[in-house]
Amino acid sequence: MSIIAIMMLMLLRNFRVGGTSTTIGFITSPLLHHRRMLSISTASMSTTSPMSWEMITNQSSKTVKLFKSIHKNKSKRNESGLTIAEGVRLVTDILSDEKSRKLVRRIIVSESIIDGQSNNEYQQQLEHWLNVVEEESRQRKAEFASGIKNQDEIDPVTINIGTDPVLTACSGTVTTQGVVALMEIPKSQIPKSLDACTVSKTANESSKPPFYVILDGLQDPGNVGTILRSCAASHVSALILLPDSCDVWNPKAIRAAMGASFRVPVIDLNGRNGALSEALEMLNDCGIESDRVFAATMDETGDGRSSIAHYDVDFDKGAAIILGKEGEGLREEVRNAMGRGLISTVHIPMAEGTESLNVAVCGSIVMFERMRQLSVIQSVSAN
Repeated sequence: MSIIAIMMLMLLRNFRVGGTSTTIGFITSPLLHHRRMLSISTASMSTTSPMSWEMITNQSSKTVKLFKSIHKNKSKRNESGLTIAEGVRLVTDILSDEKSRKLVRRIIVSESIIDGQSNNEYQQQLEHWLNVVEEESRQRKAEFASGIKNQDEIDPVTINIGTDPVLTACSGTVTTQGVVALMEIPKSQIPKSLDACTVSKTANESSKPPFYVILDGLQDPGNVGTILRSCAASHVSALILLPDSCDVWNPKAIRAAMGASFRVPVIDLNGRNGALSEALEMLNDCGIESDRVFAATMDETGDGRSSIAHYDVDFDKGAAIILGKEGEGLREEVRNAMGRGLISTVHIPMAEGTESLNVAVCGSIVMFERMRQLSVIQSVSAN
């Protein structure tokens, strides 16, 4: 039997007609100079195209310097409007979501990640989505060339292969995770109407009353990232940052948020005088009166006023919660608003002798209590 015939038999043996589990596509790497097969779900995009990804070997290149400066400097992130996501799972999740994928501007990936030898599910998915991005960028460039789109509409993504030292230099972790992505920071937006204040409907759920989480000077990127993950998982309308709060676009916070940073709207009031008043005014425009804004306290009294247990709050209406800074708690401006009865207070009952909860844990408990209540209400309504 000829070599060609043997190869054809091998291909037929691995291809299932009419199946829903695999299709076969070919990817050409400029480094490996050989062809290999990638199995992907037929439910997702299976188009692949030859890669022409340039390799970066110079740790002093402009690209590497840009990654380094964005990691280190908030001012550089603000100036450039860019941030960084890293890690196979995080970048894969970002690329698999159409909305966040449009924010990607450059990806540097290690050769070892795309060598086709790994059985890791996320590495295989990442390789697929890199090819999706490549194909989408090619299509946008073609649309620009044919006059269908303007230059400012195409936003092509640059993909590079980096050496291990380059990936290490571009990474914010001690050990590089093999892929880093330069991301555009979503614009901070203040709702202009009641419609914009309500969490949008999905195919199988009704519209939920608006709910906002307000961070009052939180500093730890890990806590901020955890809160963002809970916000994304519990249909929070937006995260509001009062002055002196941690930069949510700090790459450390983005790693902790695992993609939620790009799914939850962020309203940044850092550096603005009268930020609390501005936030309360915005919430009022969204139908949330100030007495429906709850400052989280550690006990049943909040600056001398009675505090409500989190499970006694009626979350069937629009509401917001304010979470104070680690260690120091709520700022004086917020406490004054509590003392004057302008805003309400809420606490989580704890076992005697327990001093406090981690702020991210506290916020998450309240968010998911709201989810529980809304789920019960929806279930009762359905019956």
